[in-house]
Amino acid sequence: MPIAAILVAALGALALRVVLEGRAALADGDAAMDRDQPLTAIRAYETAARWYLPLAPHVDDAYDRLRALTKTKQTGAALAAWRSIRGAARATRSLWTPHAADLAAADTAIAELSARDPDAGPAGATTGDREAWYRSRLARDVRPSPGAAVLAGLGIAAWVLGAIAFARWGITASGGLARRPALVAAAAILLGLVSWAVGLYNA
Repeated sequence: MPIAAILVAALGALALRVVLEGRAALADGDAAMDRDQPLTAIRAYETAARWYLPLAPHVDDAYDRLRALTKTKQTGAALAAWRSIRGAARATRSLWTPHAADLAAADTAIAELSARDPDAGPAGATTGDREAWYRSRLARDVRPSPGAAVLAGLGIAAWVLGAIAFARWGITASGGLARRPALVAAAAILLGLVSWAVGLYNA
């Protein structure tokens, strides 16, 4: 029970910090907009969106402000806003993507806006070629796959728990081995190491 209370308190403190930091970044962005500094505001709004917590209002507010800035007639600012949306959406992914629609829209818009630059030599000679090139680049996912990351994490957990179990129950008071607990702990350690290695290999 005390452990559960400590865990709940720690999670509550973490959630409170996420909300406070997110709201502070959102306020910084609003202040930058009041000073007519859209690029500074975009960076602050992205920071607010990265302080992600499910159902936290500052996250949706940050995305709303970034989407509004994508409609500016200044191509540089619009592109920066889309890139911030993309960066925030990718940074807050775990086993799912909370803002998948925003990420997809950002990839499309970034490719279209970037393709309008005729000096983007390696990207292609025509607007269509450049847009296709940017889309292919943006579609690449360089982050580890969620499944592999989970497998590696579970492997580490199994290894650590197996080592603790071995130290606690696998060794007798006289310094010998308690056969059954030691075998179970060793199996957990081995399984954990294998899972960790497979997860890293496939990440």
